[in-house]
Amino acid sequence: MLEAVDRTTDLPEFRERLLRALQTWFGFVGVAVLHGDTLPDAVREGCGVQGGYRPEFLADYAARWADQDPFRSEPVCRMILERGVIRLSDIAAGTPFVAEFLRPNGITDKAATVVDAAPSGVLYVGVAVGDRPRISDREVAVLYALRRHLAPLVTGRLDRDRERRAIGERWQLTPREREVADLAAQGLTNRQIADRLFIGVDTVKKHLSRALSATSCTSRTQLAVLLAA
Repeated sequence: MLEAVDRTTDLPEFRERLLRALQTWFGFVGVAVLHGDTLPDAVREGCGVQGGYRPEFLADYAARWADQDPFRSEPVCRMILERGVIRLSDIAAGTPFVAEFLRPNGITDKAATVVDAAPSGVLYVGVAVGDRPRISDREVAVLYALRRHLAPLVTGRLDRDRERRAIGERWQLTPREREVADLAAQGLTNRQIADRLFIGVDTVKKHLSRALSATSCTSRTQLAVLLAA
């Protein structure tokens, strides 16, 4: 797991490789890697990547179930920070969110952990299973170990991301617009950016157009020069 992420150069690449490693090595059906200044920011703003979830599932979640997700609540955020790892089956096994949303979509249990790199920010990792009744004690132990070993790597990447965010704030870009602008400036195509961030190509085009307009750039080349400066 650590070998998969320790040589990444930026936060988007770090998130993507961590997500794919969790899917590959542990077979989680869904993974979310999110970040923010605080844990509530990370889980509510959703800045990061998600993998393994169908677009219809994510759309239904956003439209009907997001407010009922226990992992987005203040009390559970505090529990995650205090305990390190929380299983959904331990705190909300019989709720409508589980019985009427997760289980009909093939998800039997979820778990969440957080790497608290304050003052640099936090990294939230959520995983889901569907082929067993609950996330095992072994998997919980792995998440505990992972958060400890990832802490120095996360701190460095969040610090660099904070520097880039300061640039974005100069032009009043949203975090996602800033990410798209940064990747475009690195030479990635719209399709490559979409794949990196797990968003649609049309969404990439919209964010890039906004970034070009806000920075008064007329091309990706100008944008790259400006961000480098």
